[in-house]
Amino acid sequence: MRQDYFSKNVNQIKSIAASNYSYNLNDLKGLLINLKEKGLVSNSMSSSKFYDRLIDIGLLSFSVFMDGGYLTRYSFNESLSDEKLLTSLKKNAFLSMSSALNYIGLSEYRNNFIFISKEQTDKGSDSGDVELTQKAIDNAFAKDYRKTHMIGKYNNKHIIFLQPKYTMQFGVTEIDGIKVSSVNRALVEMVVNVQYFRNSREIIDVFSKIKNHINVDEVFAITQRFDFIYPYFQSIGYILEEIGFEKRELDEFKECISEFDFYTDKNQLNYSYDPYWKMYHV
Repeated sequence: MRQDYFSKNVNQIKSIAASNYSYNLNDLKGLLINLKEKGLVSNSMSSSKFYDRLIDIGLLSFSVFMDGGYLTRYSFNESLSDEKLLTSLKKNAFLSMSSALNYIGLSEYRNNFIFISKEQTDKGSDSGDVELTQKAIDNAFAKDYRKTHMIGKYNNKHIIFLQPKYTMQFGVTEIDGIKVSSVNRALVEMVVNVQYFRNSREIIDVFSKIKNHINVDEVFAITQRFDFIYPYFQSIGYILEEIGFEKRELDEFKECISEFDFYTDKNQLNYSYDPYWKMYHV
């Protein structure tokens, strides 16, 4: 009995398909076009028939509940890790904040959460477009935190999607095929997004245990690249000193202290004040 193209070339098709660890439906359509161009499947094969044949040879589906609905990805890898699956849900996404620390192997902090970031498009610098005042800072940090609505669940873990400012993924590295914030970028991310943690003291405690993995110059460069509107140089400088660095190691941050007082945490009943860093802190 004469075999069809798919059956005849099934081993080569599976090898090509399995080289990519995750697909969405558009990716599968692109795979079909690629295989047609290689002459490995019939030009008349439909997308639905191709999908059925892939299921027959071991294609698996993984669904993530996200933002009120389900996002599905497909893979031949039975042991597809949560991190690989979840970073595949958004193009150019990467593990960030405490999830980056956990994946690197430096922490198990908040390991029931997976933080995924995808940077915003390049909008140019906006820090010079806003006239900051002490009153505006005080009012902003007296309000409740805002949090993303892009949340989901997968394998009993809470998924949080964030959209940080555009930096060309400065301070993002790749480990085992997954993009991950470096320890230094994770520190900046967590200080700026303290609302996803109990408070800044908890962040200090996490990084105090891995102080020898922190490079102050890189933390400064990452803070600089983010070009924040608010004076985060002084809050990050304060946090670094609390982690265990000496003031003399933080001169770059000291030189960037603004004319304003700033806050480590929002909307607290009681603050202490650090005059060196001009920081209200918990």
